[in-house]
Order: sequence, then C-alpha cells, then structure tokens
Amino acid sequence: MLDWAYDKTAGRNGHTFVTPSPSQSQRAMASYKLNRMASTIRKMENVLPKSLHPLGYTFVFNNMVKLAGTAGLRVAKLTGREVEVSLKNKRRIRNHIGGLHACSMALAAESATGMIVGMNVRDTHIPLIKAMNIKFVRRCQGDIRAKATLSEEDYERIHEEDKGDVTVEVTVEDESGQEPIEAEMVWAWVSKDRKTRPSKEDDGEA
Repeated sequence: MLDWAYDKTAGRNGHTFVTPSPSQSQRAMASYKLNRMASTIRKMENVLPKSLHPLGYTFVFNNMVKLAGTAGLRVAKLTGREVEVSLKNKRRIRNHIGGLHACSMALAAESATGMIVGMNVRDTHIPLIKAMNIKFVRRCQGDIRAKATLSEEDYERIHEEDKGDVTVEVTVEDESGQEPIEAEMVWAWVSKDRKTRPSKEDDGEA
C-alpha cells in the first residue's frame, strides 16, 4: 500500500495535488539487488510485449525444471511477491477417475511457491524445499490454477538473512472455483558456500 503525501502547491484551478509517496518498506524493497532469475525475467519483459510475458515466464521456468515442462505447466504471473501457474487436465497427468493426478496438483503448488522464493533468494544462496504438506479435500474438476504470495516480512527475510525457512502461502483452485487441495509448502535457503552437510533441523533437501 502507498502512504499518501499531500503537495501543498495549488494547481491553476486552485486544486491541491495529491501525490503518492512510497512507504519505508517499499523503498527498502526497491533497494534489493535483483538475482539472476529476476534479472532474466526483467530483461525478457523489456523485450517482449506484455501479451507474451506468460509465454516467456513459462519458457524460462520449464527450461529450468524439466518436469514442469513435461506436465505442461504454464506461468501466468511472475513477480517477487506473487506467482500464478496453471495446469490443464490432460490425459498424461490424469488419475484413474479422469481428474488431475494428486502429484500434478502438488507440482503446481510446489512450482508456484518455489518460483516466488527463487525470484528473491540471493545468487550466493540456493532455495531448497523443506516440507510439503498436502490435504486432498475434494475431487478436482477440470483444470487448476495455483497462486502463491509472499508477505512483506518474509520477502525481507529472504533478502537479508543468511539462512532460514518460510512457509509460502498458496491456494489451488479448479474450474469450479473450489480448492481440491490444501497445500503448505515450506522453503529454506542456505549459502552455496556452506562446507558442512545441511542438518535436517536447519535445511531441506533438493
């Protein structure tokens, strides 16, 4: 949100102009250096028209994570604070009753949350999935869309702390607008230069 600052200078018609002033947190967010992944996305956005950005996001991610490409994952939105992906109900990723396979839905949730962490973790560090907790609450109907968001506090922690973990909020909806699964994804980040083996208490596994 923006903190509004009032400009005391009146316009020609005597009206007072109101201009948005970035909050302290927004200024801090803007000061963080983009990592390699975020820089690649930024360059792509500067080259392609906005209508083709989802195609670019999808190409970049599926080139890094081959399983996502095999499943047909599509990335609709990709920022440092919000990611949205989708999966179509195709035959190769269906279960025995015609819905999306449980692992397909888990892949969508894991991919969305992993991307949002990947957009923020420093190039000197690596993101690792630490825990994946999924409850299957109803039968999936048609395609799904997964949306992950990162709080301002967690955004800053990933940029500033040498190691840690974060539970990334994610929702998965099917074509009926309902949530077939409830997912909790915990991601950790550690330095690439660590010489000791990560402990189960501190870190996750690749």
